[in-house]
Amino acid sequence: MKKYFLVIILIFQTNNLSASAVNCWKTIKPTKIPTSFVLAMGANTKGLKMSNFDAQSFAKGIKKRFGIPSPNICVLKNVKRWEFKYLLQKLAKLAHQQDQVFIYFSGHGAKLVDHSGDERDCYDEAFVTVHYSGKGIEFLSDDAFVYLVNKLKTKKILTVIDTCFASGLLRGTCQHTKSKFLKSTKQKHKVCKVTRKSKRIKGILYAAAKEDQMAWELRDGGLFTSIFVKYLSKYPYSSLRKIYQLTKKEVTRVIYRSGCK
Repeated sequence: MKKYFLVIILIFQTNNLSASAVNCWKTIKPTKIPTSFVLAMGANTKGLKMSNFDAQSFAKGIKKRFGIPSPNICVLKNVKRWEFKYLLQKLAKLAHQQDQVFIYFSGHGAKLVDHSGDERDCYDEAFVTVHYSGKGIEFLSDDAFVYLVNKLKTKKILTVIDTCFASGLLRGTCQHTKSKFLKSTKQKHKVCKVTRKSKRIKGILYAAAKEDQMAWELRDGGLFTSIFVKYLSKYPYSSLRKIYQLTKKEVTRVIYRSGCK
């Protein structure tokens, strides 16, 4: 009985995948030659308007920088939680040890009560995704995300996240918010006893905001993503680490000039 129930759930979830998700990397054929994959996702939830554009912009910048073939690139707008998980699981089957993988997400971040005992502040960070019905929202916890990324065979993984990790937030607000890359004010928080070590994500992570900071969305897109993509094009021979450092400095300058500290 349990097996039949599981099959019904899988069929239901698969039927709710968008055509874009199903078609991602559909024409990729197995090869021993090292290659690259891009998974760029956006979710325009709760007032956000440019997250999908951010995903397209990032994928375009990475494609141009590394000469990645179009069939190897998956861009998904208004990603749903099941699609998010499905595509990472699909990558785990496609990407070999010698391959390179770029993972990107732009949207809201949230905090959920930590049930695994690996967070000192008592909360897990989470991605805010679109509900499978297309209305409302769902969450994918950082624990689940790290677990799925670490299933990839390759260690050559770059994860770029342009999102806040706070509850009840709107990117782009200035009043009573903490801006990314700026030191947050010291506040008294509830501290939970850590009973389990949190697993580190495989590869390299470039994040637009710290655990208690906000990321910004402007008229032309996410502030972090816009600057990062600009520098990708401006400095074609610089390392990604150098571009990330330049991006952080520029973001800080923009925030100070705007008066949001």
